[in-house]
Amino acid sequence: MSRSRDVAVLVGNGLSIAFNPALNLRAITTEMVSRIAAASDEGGDVVRAMKEIAERALPNGVTSEEDFEILVGAFGAESRTMSNLEHLADLTKPQDEELKDAIKRVAQFAEEVRDNGLSHVLQVIFERSHAYQHDSQDLHDFVQAVVDSFEGRVTFANLNYDTLLLSGLINVCQGDLADMGHGYKQVSVTTEDSSVKVPALRSTKSDFPSNRRVRLLHLHGSVTFWSNTDRTIFAKLDRGFLETHNQWKAVRALDTNIRPVVVLANQRDKAAHVREFPFSLAYSMFSDSLVTADSWLIVGYSFRDEPVNSRLRDEFSDRDPKPRVLVVTHGSEPTRRQIERALGWGKEDGSSNEWLTIHRGGADGVETTTDWSAFIAK
Repeated sequence: MSRSRDVAVLVGNGLSIAFNPALNLRAITTEMVSRIAAASDEGGDVVRAMKEIAERALPNGVTSEEDFEILVGAFGAESRTMSNLEHLADLTKPQDEELKDAIKRVAQFAEEVRDNGLSHVLQVIFERSHAYQHDSQDLHDFVQAVVDSFEGRVTFANLNYDTLLLSGLINVCQGDLADMGHGYKQVSVTTEDSSVKVPALRSTKSDFPSNRRVRLLHLHGSVTFWSNTDRTIFAKLDRGFLETHNQWKAVRALDTNIRPVVVLANQRDKAAHVREFPFSLAYSMFSDSLVTADSWLIVGYSFRDEPVNSRLRDEFSDRDPKPRVLVVTHGSEPTRRQIERALGWGKEDGSSNEWLTIHRGGADGVETTTDWSAFIAK
C-alpha cells in the first residue's frame, strides 16, 4: 500500500524557543509580571485589579514555565465566571433587571481587567516575535525541509501566539501558503477614531483555496487575530498595523473597538474556548489533516494540552496501520510513556518503536539527522 504524502505538523512553544530563546515561557512570564507591576495608575481600579490578580496568581514569583498558563488563566477566569453568572441570572431571575444590570456592570469591569492583563501578555510576545538574525536561516531551513519532503498537503497547526512560524513560511513558500487570514475579504476596524480596512479571518473550510498546498492553522489564535467585542467581526492585523496603531496601548486606553482573539486560559477552561470560532475552525481542519496524513510531525509540544491530545488520540486510535510519528523535543521530556499515553497507546499494545521516533536534539538542525531521513522515507 502506497503511503499518503500529506503531513500534519503540530508545533508547540519548543519550536519558537529553538529559533528565538527570548520566547521561553518563563522569560515571557517574568517580563509580564514586571510590566504589570510597573503599570501606570491611570487605569484606576482596572489597573489595581490587574495587579492584584497577578500577585494572587503567582504569590511566590515566577518559578517555572507552567506559571505562564497560571497567570494568563487567572485573567480569563474572572471574565468567564461573570459570563456564567449572566446566564444564570437569565435562567433563575429573568424579570430582575436590577440584578442583571449589576452583573453586567461587573462583567464589563472583569473584561476590562482581562483585556489590560492580556494586552501586556501579547505585547511582550509580539515584541519578541522575531527570529534572531543569525537564526532566521536555520528556521527557514527547517520549514523548507518540511515543505519539500512531502509533495501532498502540508498542514502546520501552531499552538504559539507569535509570528515566528508565519514569517518562516512566508519566506519559504508564500505563493503556496494559505493561513487563516482571508485573501480578499476585508472588514472595517476602528482605532484612534478612524476606520481602517483590514483582512478578515477565513470563516469556513471552503474559504481556504484548494490550490494552496501549505496551510497554517493557529489552534489557539495569534497576536494577529482580533475581533470586535460582539465577536461579529474577525480580523487579521499584520505587524505594520499593530506597530503603527500601537494596538496594545489602544486596548488599555479603550481607543479601539477590537480585542485580541486568543486562547489564553488554564487547562480547565481551554476545552470551552476551543469550541468557539475561530479556534473551532482551526481544530476541525487540524483533525482533517490528521485523517489524511500518514506522517505526523510533532515539534516542541509538551503533550499537556488535553484538547489537542484529544484530537490526536481520537484519530490515532482509529488508525490501522498507525501513522508514522516523529516527535522533536529537547531533553528528556516528554518521555516515551507520556507520548504513548497521550495518544492512547497502552502497555498492552506492545512496543511503539515501529511507529514512534523521538528526536531529543531539538528542532534546530533536525532536518539533517538520521531520524529525519527515516521519517520522510517513502
